[in-house]
Amino acid sequence: MSENRDERITDLLRKNGLKATKGRVEVLELFFEAGRPLAQMQIMEMLRLKLDRASVYRILNAFAEAGIIHTAYVDGRHRVYELPDKCSGRNCHPHFSCRGCGMTACLEDFHVHYKGTLGKGFVAERQKVLIEGLCPDCKKT
Repeated sequence: MSENRDERITDLLRKNGLKATKGRVEVLELFFEAGRPLAQMQIMEMLRLKLDRASVYRILNAFAEAGIIHTAYVDGRHRVYELPDKCSGRNCHPHFSCRGCGMTACLEDFHVHYKGTLGKGFVAERQKVLIEGLCPDCKKT
């Protein structure tokens, strides 16, 4: 990682009231490098620094509370997180989840039109769309 990016990550953490610990910096680096949503277990596998599950969980929660990342999709106990640069507070682009390998990808060019009213007294708070299937690599096998 470049020194410039390292400084930007440190500044981003500090601006959001978080100390720039090695663990926090490295986890945030992974989000910038991946460019896609990541699950906690994927993050733990990718880390160069060895952090236990609870530490990674606390880092993700701190980032989410600060608005640095957001939960892109929750399925039962499975969550994926991503940088919030492609979503608003109420509307997130659709995601694709592979049944084979568990990879989650952003579908930024795929649009679901939401007009803001559901009728019959329903109040929408946030839109999340998940499409499940097989990624190109899993489809080959």
